[in-house]
Amino acid sequence: MIQSNEADIYKTIKQAILQQKLRPNMQLVEDVIAESFGVSRTPVRNVLRRLAYEKLVTIIPHKGTFVSCPAVADAKEVFEMRRVLEAAAIRQACKRADAEQLDRLHSLIEEEHEAHAQGDMFAVLQISGDFHLKIAEVAGNSYYTRYLEELISLTYVIIAFYGYKQLMYCSSDEHTQLLHAIRQKDESIAEQLIVEHLTLIEQSLDFDEAEDVPASLVDIFKEFRSPS
Repeated sequence: MIQSNEADIYKTIKQAILQQKLRPNMQLVEDVIAESFGVSRTPVRNVLRRLAYEKLVTIIPHKGTFVSCPAVADAKEVFEMRRVLEAAAIRQACKRADAEQLDRLHSLIEEEHEAHAQGDMFAVLQISGDFHLKIAEVAGNSYYTRYLEELISLTYVIIAFYGYKQLMYCSSDEHTQLLHAIRQKDESIAEQLIVEHLTLIEQSLDFDEAEDVPASLVDIFKEFRSPS
């Protein structure tokens, strides 16, 4: 059997969560995952710890690891804090951004366009998060980046849990507008755009929790690992 490395296991589980194959509160059994990927439990444990750090799963001592399950109130608080933090960060980014940083933001938008064109929504989410984190990094305050990284991970969980009322992801066109405002050093417009952008994402989520019966872990991982 082909051995899977930790990166493969991590990407597969994260994709399954984001695509709502692995549902909130579903238990991730180490033995089942290890057998599915043809590995020992050690790399599986490492992956689950990484996912727990990203808030995608919750490890409960003596019980196991479960897909995270955010309440509606928690989800709304995450977006509220993102608006507050990112509004402040983008104002600083307008003041501090240099040519190299602006070029990197532009490159991320191009990568996002390409991922959209390929229909790789997992990559779209990842690149979108990187774009927002880069703005926080440009702001020059390490606490912006540290706290926003956690909030973005929680946003992934929220999207995985609630999904969208209609197919909609963080828009690269809106990111282009944000970049333009940063280039123009227009703090007021940049703040307005980032707040509207995050509000639109929140409003697009379907906070009516759907009840369904998830497939087994084995079947889910088989689906992701089957050749297309």
